[in-house]
Amino acid sequence: MEYFDEKILELDWEKERQKHTTLQSGIYVGDDLVTFSRVQYPNSKIYLFLPDPFIKMPDEVKNIKYPSKEAPEIIMTSLDSKVNIAFNLLPILMKEGDTQAMSSQFQLSLKNMNPSLVIKNPTTEETYNGNEVSWFDYKGYHLDGQSFNRIYILKMKKTVLHGIFNCPLREKDNWDNIINQIFMQVEEEI
Repeated sequence: MEYFDEKILELDWEKERQKHTTLQSGIYVGDDLVTFSRVQYPNSKIYLFLPDPFIKMPDEVKNIKYPSKEAPEIIMTSLDSKVNIAFNLLPILMKEGDTQAMSSQFQLSLKNMNPSLVIKNPTTEETYNGNEVSWFDYKGYHLDGQSFNRIYILKMKKTVLHGIFNCPLREKDNWDNIINQIFMQVEEEI
């Protein structure tokens, strides 16, 4: 038999969680409320929200997790380095529809490196600010388990923002909505 006070506590907890569903109000990840701040991308007029508890990945960790000389310019990471959001500004201009073509090229490159890779959810849509964005997901396999990965190509007015997100596969449901909100709310001041 369920106790009435437990039901009330459950409803109160759900009510509290429903108050925190945006980057502006914070979002619960499991039982932890994650808050976000609007930050400026270095040397640009691009603004985006990032999780407050994240830090810039230290170079020692970056060199291990991203050993390629083509590693992302900026990598923000959770304190345990398991959840990562990475960015590059690409100094190119794109026409409408080009994000989808570039996304397809990224997918092809990944498949060439790993033919067993399965690309999921290729999507092209418009951000809240009217910019074209294309993205896709894939599952990565590592020594320490599987990861959920998403690649973004975001056409801005004067540049292109390339975004990379990854987390342990078991954390996907906690972060899927968050990472989408982050990229859908990127702004570029002119």
